[in-house]
Amino acid sequence: MNAGSVTSKMEEKEHEINVITCPLCLRHYNGPKQLDCLHNFCEECLNAYITSDENGGLQDGKFTCPVCHIPTSVSVPASGREFWAGQLPNNNLIMSLADGVPFNSDTQVCKPCRREQKSTVARYWCRDCFEPLCEFCKGIHRKIKQINGHRINPLEEIRDKPGAQRLGSKTDETCTEHKGKSVELFCPGHRKLCCVVCFATHHRECPGIQTIDELSEDIKSAGDLAEVVDVMSEVIQRADEQIADKTQAATILNFKYAELTEKIELLTKKAIERLEVLRDESLNKFEKHHSKETKKIEHEKAVLHSSKLAMDLDMKYLEAVAKHGSPSLLFITSERLRHQIGYHQEILAVDRERAEDLDYKFEFNDQFLMTAEKMTSLGKLKVLRAQLKINNNDVTEQPSQVGSITSRSAGTYTVMSGKIPQVVIDNPDPFSLKLIKEKDYDGSMANERRIVWFTGGVFMSDGIHFLMADYNNRKIKKFKKDVYHPVMEFPLESAPCDIAAAGDNEVIVTLPHVCKIARYQIRNEGLKLLSAITTFSAPEGVACMEDKMVVSFGDCIKILGDDGGEVISIPTQESYTYTAPVVVSRDNKKFYHRDGETIVCRSKEGDEIFRYHDSTLREPAGLALDFEENIYVCDCKSNTIFQVTADGTQGRIIRSSRVCVGSPIGIGFDRTGWRLWRAV
Repeated sequence: MNAGSVTSKMEEKEHEINVITCPLCLRHYNGPKQLDCLHNFCEECLNAYITSDENGGLQDGKFTCPVCHIPTSVSVPASGREFWAGQLPNNNLIMSLADGVPFNSDTQVCKPCRREQKSTVARYWCRDCFEPLCEFCKGIHRKIKQINGHRINPLEEIRDKPGAQRLGSKTDETCTEHKGKSVELFCPGHRKLCCVVCFATHHRECPGIQTIDELSEDIKSAGDLAEVVDVMSEVIQRADEQIADKTQAATILNFKYAELTEKIELLTKKAIERLEVLRDESLNKFEKHHSKETKKIEHEKAVLHSSKLAMDLDMKYLEAVAKHGSPSLLFITSERLRHQIGYHQEILAVDRERAEDLDYKFEFNDQFLMTAEKMTSLGKLKVLRAQLKINNNDVTEQPSQVGSITSRSAGTYTVMSGKIPQVVIDNPDPFSLKLIKEKDYDGSMANERRIVWFTGGVFMSDGIHFLMADYNNRKIKKFKKDVYHPVMEFPLESAPCDIAAAGDNEVIVTLPHVCKIARYQIRNEGLKLLSAITTFSAPEGVACMEDKMVVSFGDCIKILGDDGGEVISIPTQESYTYTAPVVVSRDNKKFYHRDGETIVCRSKEGDEIFRYHDSTLREPAGLALDFEENIYVCDCKSNTIFQVTADGTQGRIIRSSRVCVGSPIGIGFDRTGWRLWRAV
């Protein structure tokens, strides 16, 4: 049994572990042994762990704890690993708790009989099953091979010696440095538990040495115990938070893996299809040229064949005239043929003059040759690692005052993976805005096998419905206020990244995997494709600005016309989130986007108005504006919602990592009210 298997087993059954449960076998302790780190294990479990060939933590008479991996030493390591567990001290407290019987009404009735709806008086206690037995069930225990070794004692015998009475006042804790010596003293200067040997060799001159008995008299009422409990609670809470971070990181990597593998397959398929088209075009052109050249040669051969055939016929006719005709006929024929010979000689001369030495040569495109002959891979995978920045804002809510931010009471909708918790913005005081969760909207559908992952959304003009882009399931899902599940779903050809309103019942959707921006009309029977624009690279965020679109790509922001024509292109730092957010002001005079870790405001002509940067913002993934044009930012790395003044001079956290669940990747306000959605 190795440490890895122990950890995974404990994670699976964490809820079953308690003070009398062995972390290895997950049963009540049987002969609990205590390690130097204070963790306890059954002697048999510990022996199996120490002697296991998979245990790589053995060295110099020490082995590591299966739980925390802190080393524990044994007093006689030369005795052999199979005897190490027996050398460790017993934990009499745990033993007494494990052997003790809870004296309540449940122990008066046999537990196996009770499961069969019978009421039989219990006479015995099984220390392995940790339940009371009647005489009959005790006999069953002894007959069944798998449980006949259980430790069974009469209830009265155990009740006469309850666990609390079997523990003496003297501690049996042993010194971690001097095996076999009990801990009796405490050095406050070194905060060291000492045995008599420790005291004699290292702490004789230390002031304030006291016995354990003296210090333990008022330990429960003293502040030291509360301090230890507080620190441990804080460590447990931080561990829970960091475990949640790891889970979140794994989820993000899984989504990114799915996205990139699909993109590799798509681009490879597109490349193959393009190469096949180019191959067919080249072969068709080649075939036409080849046909033309061969036809020309065949025509020239046919002319020469005709000329040769004519000469052959003339020659045979001349021979016949010479043999059988009169001299005058022979003279006339020879003169006529003399003129025809000149014609055929001219044919041969012209052909000789025009004769060519033909060959074929195909000049391959340099890029194609480089791809075909020198390309060794489709690309290079990079694992982007960045040290997490620790900021006090990540730990607690910051009610810092921001002078010019104003807010009104507003209902909001928060979107999570598969769920949309309804949230209310309470208290119109701009210095104490709060988000209060009310109820979840469930975004999953019965026919879906993939996890729901919303990456964008928009409220419809009626103020009642809103649409969400489900990236994983390649759908647009329609929700209705106070109906806590999708009322309609619209399948798409590819995964949607963002969605923007483009008029009554019309939306614009970015489809990054196929490099398209599609315009749809929302109908009761489904989506109707109105138009589609093919882009050079993958589009991500989108917002409408009058008759134009503001579209974010991985490394730039572009303003495009309805026909896809580029009006403005603004380079930005490359984004590694799934959506590079953009948002347009309600008067269509400004738009906002991210540039690395910075939020930028620009005029509709693309001129920069201001930039806002804060150390809390590490990966802005969503932007929204309220009626006063205060900016709301979702940050998927710091797991916060940030609020920035309309002039970009001040900002604050309004939803911290302690309250947020998951990595927020989108946020948006309703144009007809004060409702908000937040995708995580």
